[in-house]
Amino acid sequence: MKVLIVDDSLPNALLIEDLLRKLDFVYTVVFTDPVKALNWAAVETPDLLVLDYIMPDIDGAEFLKRFQSIERNQHVPVVVVTIDDKQSTLHDMLDAGATDFVRKPVDEDELVARCRNLLRMRSYQGELQKTVERLHVMATIDSLTGVCNRRHFLDRLETEVARAQRFNEPLSIAMLDADHFKSINDSHGHAVGDNVLRALTRACVEMLRRHDIVGRLGGEEFAICMPETTMDKAQIVCDRLRQNIAGLKVKSGQAEVQFTVSMGVTQYQRGNDSLESFMSRADGALYQAKNQGRNQVILAIPDENGKDQA
Repeated sequence: MKVLIVDDSLPNALLIEDLLRKLDFVYTVVFTDPVKALNWAAVETPDLLVLDYIMPDIDGAEFLKRFQSIERNQHVPVVVVTIDDKQSTLHDMLDAGATDFVRKPVDEDELVARCRNLLRMRSYQGELQKTVERLHVMATIDSLTGVCNRRHFLDRLETEVARAQRFNEPLSIAMLDADHFKSINDSHGHAVGDNVLRALTRACVEMLRRHDIVGRLGGEEFAICMPETTMDKAQIVCDRLRQNIAGLKVKSGQAEVQFTVSMGVTQYQRGNDSLESFMSRADGALYQAKNQGRNQVILAIPDENGKDQA
């Protein structure tokens, strides 16, 4: 772990460095110039800051203010070292953002123990953050395809609907279903079926814009949210996507599997549409596409009440 030591007295800084090197897995960076230390901290993020409180030009409080103004440094633990033993100084240090403090002359065992404890806390925080990130992925991302799962897609779609209402911008949605997917699973096995779904979603992500949203609603059914897109433009995009998917080949042993998709597209009707009617209209167009022979894009044109005119 990386420890930043800032002390205008080089002997003091080197003493602290020597003490902290007794800790396992600790790498130290020493500065006697606080300005240079801040420049370093603008690029690097330490796991612990050991800071002399009384320094010329920039004192400990000002240093902490600048150091913690960098967002990624806001949760870095800080041990302040000071010769000032007044209680008011302690309060000032804690108010400035210090986590702990050690008075000079430094008790070597105390300094090492306090730094060890804070580094442990920092390590636990890092592990907790990684766990939170993993849980977030599990809660929002479909594990097979890597796109939004149903719940996360609906949450993001609701946000886009609200934005379309607020700013009077077009919003279109496409419902997409892999044709004859059950027969692919039955003929080639579920592993090949999984690869088909991965290839399908990869094609979607590669062809669509970065701010378009792809979600797996369940099984072989997907949805695409296209902000700032009219239905006519969405139809063009979806038909290109449909053609591209029809040209994909997924290996199955010595053979290759090709597949198609059916799609239903509609545009949000500002003022009269609910999230449910918006999705239901696209879903109805999807089933119409499947009933009319599959491998096609069908539009559902809403009337002034948001109802289906497909």
